[in-house]
Amino acid sequence: MQHEKLQGDIESKKIGIHQQGGGQKPKLVIEEEVCLCLFYWRKMPTFEVLGLHFSISKTEAKDTFDYWLEIL
Repeated sequence: MQHEKLQGDIESKKIGIHQQGGGQKPKLVIEEEVCLCLFYWRKMPTFEVLGLHFSISKTEAKDTFDYWLEIL
């Protein structure tokens, strides 16, 4: 699946002092992230409204949308 390949590429390019897999876990599961994109395409809300709808920040909403835009 393209999502898994892209995630692997992102993880392999990370440079840090923390252990592999460390850091904050995603706030949304994959199904919710795809749903976020579909909701955005259908209604075209601001990312602030989109973030409120999915209980995340507007920055996280934008980053999630941009990530899935490449895949979908």
